[in-house]
Amino acid sequence: MKESCQMTFSTSLGGTRTVSVPDPHAGLNAAAVNEAAGMFIMANPFNAETGALVELLRASRVTVSRQVIIATPAA
Repeated sequence: MKESCQMTFSTSLGGTRTVSVPDPHAGLNAAAVNEAAGMFIMANPFNAETGALVELLRASRVTVSRQVIIATPAA
């Protein structure tokens, strides 16, 4: 299973932007997420069409599990 922390931000042009951080540590809490979100907002590393990151709207720990049903054999 793969885990990530997905943070959704409001943007300066009225849109939203979701940032996914892979492999969050086990003790992830609201304080750590708020600190990371603040760093994303200050650094503004994305040149998004929706504008600069403004405010954290929500954060979620996401776990994805995949089960192969059909796989084409490798050549």
